[in-house]
This record gives sequence, C-alpha cells and structure tokens, in this order.
Amino acid sequence: MGIYKIKCVLLALCLWSFVALLSAEPALADHVQFYVDALPPYAVLHDDGPPTGFAVALMERLMRTAGEHFDATDVAVMTWARAVHHVEVVPHAALLVLTKLPERADRYKWVGPLDLLPVGVIARRDSGVVVERLEDLLKYRVGIVRNTAPYRVLIRDLPEVGPNLVLLSGIPALLRMLRERRVDVIVQADRASRELMRGEGMDADEYATIFHLAPLAVYFGFNKSTDDGLIHRLQSALDRFKEPDSSGVSPYSRMREAYFGRPAPGVEEKKAE
Repeated sequence: MGIYKIKCVLLALCLWSFVALLSAEPALADHVQFYVDALPPYAVLHDDGPPTGFAVALMERLMRTAGEHFDATDVAVMTWARAVHHVEVVPHAALLVLTKLPERADRYKWVGPLDLLPVGVIARRDSGVVVERLEDLLKYRVGIVRNTAPYRVLIRDLPEVGPNLVLLSGIPALLRMLRERRVDVIVQADRASRELMRGEGMDADEYATIFHLAPLAVYFGFNKSTDDGLIHRLQSALDRFKEPDSSGVSPYSRMREAYFGRPAPGVEEKKAE
C-alpha cells in the first residue's frame, strides 16, 4: 500500500507539472506576430531577405534586453492600410511603426516613442501646384494612404477635403499615381517617400515637399491582448536605452544616427545631468 501511495503522489506531481507547463505564459516570439510595410529608414523591405531598418533593429535590441526572442525573418509584410486595422482587431498582433493619435490611444498598447516622423505635401516640381496653407489642398487631387495617420490628421484638420482625396493602400501606389499625374499632390512621410521613389523608377529631384504638416510621434503598437508585463519590460528597456552614457550620448542616439545620419529632437525624454 505504501508503494501505491508513492506512485499516486508521483503521478499527481507529474500531472501538476504538465498542466503548469501548458498554462504558463509563452514567450513573446511564440505568440506575437509583428507586421510592417515599407517606411524607410524605419522599415526597409527586401526581395531576398527579411525587413531591416531602424524600427526592426530597435525592436530586436529591446526584445533581447527584455529577455525575449525576436527574429526579423518572422516579421510579416502587410500594407499600411490593412495592417493598422489588422493589429487593432487580431489578438497577439503588433506593428513595428504606428503613429499614436488621440483617437488611437485606447485602441492599442504602446511602447515608445521611437521617433518623430516628418510628414509633408509632395508635388512634381513642374506641376505649378502651390500650397501655402492647408486649405489650399481643396484645389487639388490629393493622394493619401487610407486608415493611416496622415489621412486621419488631414481629415481632422480639414474635414471638407474628403471629396478631393484619392485613397490608396500604400506608399508605392501613391508614388505611381503622382508620377502618372493622376493626383496633383500626395501627403505622406517625406523621407520615406523620397527613398521609395527610386524603386518606382522616379527621380526624387523632380519632386518637392511644398508644405509641411506637424511631425507625428511614432511608436511600436500592440494589440490590446498583449501581456501588460511584456509592454512594461519593453518600455523600460527603451527608456534605459535612451539614457545618455558617460559621453553624454545615448545608445539610442547612436543607433538612430546610423540610420538617419542626424539626431531627432523631442524623442529622448531623459537628458544628461
């Protein structure tokens, strides 16, 4: 009888360990799917390899600091218009670059800010288009990516622009419309648009940013189902990464400069004493 009781105890312990293993919170890499679209230098897409860029490198660093696994080969590519909605409604999804707007604040979980994103109105130099204030856009056909921050900001600040808008799924489609003169201007991230022009066979010198909107704060955006502990660890890792070292420069600034070649004011919340 004593041996029987021992076997029962051992069996119970084994079953308890198995159940505990199944119910344990999996590592982030096991259940969070990251998405991205082209937005150089934050995210650069390649035909023969995984995405690269500042946001990809920064997430890899933060994940490693947080004790989590991250592999850029697991990042899925999806157009911005789809990805913004997808990450909001699909559990355990995350977007490597997402602008934090007031109307989005409660719809995602956030880690950031990563940077300030300059946004502008871009036109052909030979088009004769003049935009000196936002209301001037009412005179033109305006290409913009639907469901993105530039779209939401433009609709918020200039509601009557709706009939002028030509809604598209991504930046490359915007650029083709501008090249073919099917829109008069596009509203989009300035640097990303210029870098993507090469891939569309466009000469960036033939285009100009003729009006600047307020820069937008970009973050990592996570579906609301994401574990709060993970969000906290990643945010803490980013805050520490922004702290200046003995030279007065943070590792964050060095990483960013490697991709942008210049500092970005306003995104480092901790300063050297």
